[in-house]
Amino acid sequence: MSRKNFKVATAENGETTLVKIEKTPTGKVKTIKDKEVIRKEREENYKNFRVNSLKRRAKRMGLSEEQTKVKVEQLLNQLSTPNSYDVLILYNAKDDGLVTAALQKEGLTCKIKSNSHLFIEADQETLATLREIMPPSAKIHPYTKKKPPVLPKPEPTKAKAKPKTKAEKKALAAAAKLARKNKNVESHFNHKKHSELQKAEHCKKMRAIAKTKKLFEKRAQKASKKATGTTVQLKPKKASSATKKASTMKKAA
Repeated sequence: MSRKNFKVATAENGETTLVKIEKTPTGKVKTIKDKEVIRKEREENYKNFRVNSLKRRAKRMGLSEEQTKVKVEQLLNQLSTPNSYDVLILYNAKDDGLVTAALQKEGLTCKIKSNSHLFIEADQETLATLREIMPPSAKIHPYTKKKPPVLPKPEPTKAKAKPKTKAEKKALAAAAKLARKNKNVESHFNHKKHSELQKAEHCKKMRAIAKTKKLFEKRAQKASKKATGTTVQLKPKKASSATKKASTMKKAA
């Protein structure tokens, strides 16, 4: 057996014994007092979380400060009361007689029971008793019962009543058809109106472009007239008909 997690304690008579040390993952010694402090901190954090969430909900519901204080007190009283459980116990069929005798001895009644499992309501004391009297092979699964809400639940929206007779169904179908038709007609006119507006905007834009182009052409014509000068026509030269010398032909070649 490894002695890493044990320490040697010397008694008054000189005998030595091994005492197990509980350590955290970081290697720090964890005492019972430390566990108790951590448990209390967790309980306090959970209590603050529930109170703050209740205050936020009360604010959204429009409750006054006095009403919110009353609800907070109710919540704290509810948190201080012990929980009740629905306990499911699974065990071997061969231990059915032992389980039945133990339940009868403690005066406990089950909601559901078979030769391999049972379902029973219990508080914390009854749950502790069940853990003592059940056989070692039994598996105990306690499910905490939900406590009643402190704030009232919002009322669900009422569903529309469904038509029962054929006449009501036909009337609803006709009304739905007429609503779809009106919607289609309205969307058609809206689309037509939108397309006409787009066409008008497009025409306006094209007219502005044509106006700008025409103005630019006029300015270009005026500028070209100012830049024009006199044109002199040159007379074309006639080629000579005389024969050329051989030296001239060689140079030309």
